[in-house]
Amino acid sequence: MPTWAADDTLAPAQLLERQHAGHAPLLLDVRHADEYSGGHIDGALNIPVEQLAARHGALGVSRDSDIVVYCQSGRRAAKAQALLQSMGYNHVRLLDGSIQGWQQQSLPLVRETPMHTAPAR
Repeated sequence: MPTWAADDTLAPAQLLERQHAGHAPLLLDVRHADEYSGGHIDGALNIPVEQLAARHGALGVSRDSDIVVYCQSGRRAAKAQALLQSMGYNHVRLLDGSIQGWQQQSLPLVRETPMHTAPAR
């Protein structure tokens, strides 16, 4: 799998291409859970940036793995990138334009559907 410099960004079309080719990096959505459930990129792991320091073990990848981070506009993703780099993750990129850039290119989002509970009997 290709690696890259830590300060690079990945264009939305490049991410989609890598996903389709079966070479997707770990995709990390650092928005809040309600934002994530409202629409996220397929395959993204959701850890809000405020919880990342405590939950980075949930990434489940080595510190040499390729990681692409996004949020709504890029601000939280940049904070997450800096945090991950300070913890020794060597290949962290930002999704260019974050989810706004993804949506501007009319790329697909996954929306969570609310769980329906069975009526009480």
